[in-house]
Formats: sequence, C-alpha cells, structure tokens
Amino acid sequence: MSQLIVIPTLTEAQPLISLAGFTLTDDPIIYQRDGGEWNLMIAGIGTVPVLYNLTKHFAAHRYEKVIHAGIAGSYFLPLQPGEVVQVARDTFVDVGIDHGGIFRWIFHENLWKPDEKPFRNGWMEVEVDNSLKLESVNGITVDMVTAGPERKARLAEKFNPQIESMEGAAVFYVCKMEDIPVIQIRAISNYVGVRDRHSWKTEEAIEALTAIISGLL
Repeated sequence: MSQLIVIPTLTEAQPLISLAGFTLTDDPIIYQRDGGEWNLMIAGIGTVPVLYNLTKHFAAHRYEKVIHAGIAGSYFLPLQPGEVVQVARDTFVDVGIDHGGIFRWIFHENLWKPDEKPFRNGWMEVEVDNSLKLESVNGITVDMVTAGPERKARLAEKFNPQIESMEGAAVFYVCKMEDIPVIQIRAISNYVGVRDRHSWKTEEAIEALTAIISGLL
C-alpha cells in the first residue's frame, strides 16, 4: 500500500511538491509521485476541512501510513522558529463548555469519554519514529489561534503544550479511528501569544520541514 502526506496548505507543501516531483491528480487536493506510491493531500486549515477531506478520501483509499506535516507555534522558548519536532500526543483544546466565563474541557464534563477510542485520558498518543531523530513534544490543536497572553497562560497551565497547531488532533483522530499508523512532524514558525506576522519565520520553517519530509521519500 502507498503512504499519504497530509499538509494543511499549498504554501507549506509547494517546496516539497516541486522538489520531489509530485503531480496534481484529477482530485484538486491530491498530488502523487512514483505511480501513486506516495500521495500528498492539501487538507485545509483547521479541524473541519481536515476531518471532512480525510474521511472522504479514506472511504476510497487505504494507506500503510500517514505523515502529517506543517508549521506550528511554540510555547517553549528553547524551541525556536526553524526547528522541527515530532508530536507524540495531541488533543482538541477548544471543545468544551462555558461556565459563566470559565472554560470546562469537554472531557471534564464527561460529554466525551476520556478513555474511549481514540483517546487516552483525553489525549491521542502515537508511536514516534525514532529514526527521524527529532525531539518529541506535546501538541495541542486549537480552533482559534492563540494571540494573547491570557489565553496562552490558560492553555499552558491546563495542557502543558510545547506546540500549537490547527489540524494535528484532527489528523490523529481520523487515522486512529481508521487504524492507520500516523506521525506528525511540525516546524516552528513563531512563538505563541503574539500575533505579529512580521516576526514569524515561516519561510525558514517550511524549508526545514521540506528537508525532513523529502528525506522520507
């Protein structure tokens, strides 16, 4: 069976597409190389398009492994823009209940069972690929980018993340429900908490990410 690379945006994927010789298929979000041995999906930004696109695609295609890749924000000062990490566990942190201005996580309300597939104590854990020699981190998946100190502090205290993305847990969820092995590789583009795009190292992060992913092909 073939392997699938899942990347949120064409901006993040374009250097890899060009370098590795991926070509667009009849499906406008799917690229392939080596006769379909490797496929690449532009899955979209955020959990909703990722959940839809992956679920729809898996209804007609099976894969030996999924590699989810993209850029991310860092909560951890030593984890600097341009560095690449592997996410060992991830979860949805914006799903919950507002109790008079106090956020209660969906698992704490027992509306989602914290140990029901694919979760373990509210988290999704995956086996890391040690051959990549990348630091393993805790990731969180948000539906709203964290751009202020109060929200950053709340998420840091409750979940102790090292990185933040808008898609990671969605990819984990679908793959684990479908029993497809998955890894997540993220390149740091910025520090979480300050919405200053001029300070982001997006190009450097994508370049570093491309180098890692191309080495797997």
